[in-house]
Amino acid sequence: MNTYQLHVDTGSSSNVETYSGQIGQASVYKQNGNPFQSTVILGNRHRRIRTAALKDAQIPVGFYSMRAPYNSIVLNGTTYTVPPGNYNITSLINTLNGQITNAVGVFNTTSTTNQVSFTSNNGQVIITVAPLSLGYFLGFTNGQTASATSTTVTGTNSYITNFDTCFYIWIQNLGTSSLDGQQITYKIPNSTGSGSIIQYTEGSNWEQKITVTDRSNRLDRLIITVVDRFGNVLNNNGLDWSFTLEIEADT
Repeated sequence: MNTYQLHVDTGSSSNVETYSGQIGQASVYKQNGNPFQSTVILGNRHRRIRTAALKDAQIPVGFYSMRAPYNSIVLNGTTYTVPPGNYNITSLINTLNGQITNAVGVFNTTSTTNQVSFTSNNGQVIITVAPLSLGYFLGFTNGQTASATSTTVTGTNSYITNFDTCFYIWIQNLGTSSLDGQQITYKIPNSTGSGSIIQYTEGSNWEQKITVTDRSNRLDRLIITVVDRFGNVLNNNGLDWSFTLEIEADT
C-alpha cells in the first residue's frame, strides 16, 4: 500500500498533461464560477483507494452571513426579503425595516436580552415563521402576533446573525464520513467572519479520515461541493481555496 499527498487549489490555472506529454484539459472546472462547486482533475490516476484523510485547508470566507433561503420573513402573508450580504444585528434590523416600511411596523432589538421585538403600526400582524427562515433566526416562533391592542410582540428566543458555526466538504466520488446518508466527507469548524481565512489543520483539530470500501475505485478527479450546516450549497463569491488530502492506495 502506498501513501500520497494530493494538494488541491481551485485557483489553479494549469492544464493536465496527457500521457504523450501534450497539454490537455484544464485542471479545475467551477460550476457557475463558484469555487465551492468544483471538479479538480488529478495529474495521476490512483487505483484501489483505501483511505482519504483531510490534512489541512485554507479557506477564505467569501460567502454571505445572510443569504437565500434564510433571508425572508412573512408578515400577514406578505414575504419581505433582505438582500444577501453580511450584517450585524443593527444593520439587519435597519435593512428589514426599510423593506417593510413604517406603515406596517417596526422591528427593534433589546441588547440586554439579545431579543428582537416587533411593533405593529397597522392593526393585527401575524408573523409566519418557517424553519430556518429569517423570522426563525430573529428568534420568533410561528404565529406570534402584534395587534392594535397589544402592539408589540417580542421574539421567544435570542436572535443570531451569524449561524454558520461549521460547514462541510462533500467529495462525491470519495463518499461520506458516516452511515447517516448526509453529504458530508469532512467537517470544517467556523469561528471567523467574512473576509478572514480559515486555517484548518489536522494537528490543531482532529483526524478526519474516511475508509473507501469500493476496491474498484479509480480516482482521477475530485468532485467537490461545499455545503452549509443545513445542507445547502455555499457560494464563496469567487474566492478560491485550497486543501491537502492524504490517500492510501494500492497503486
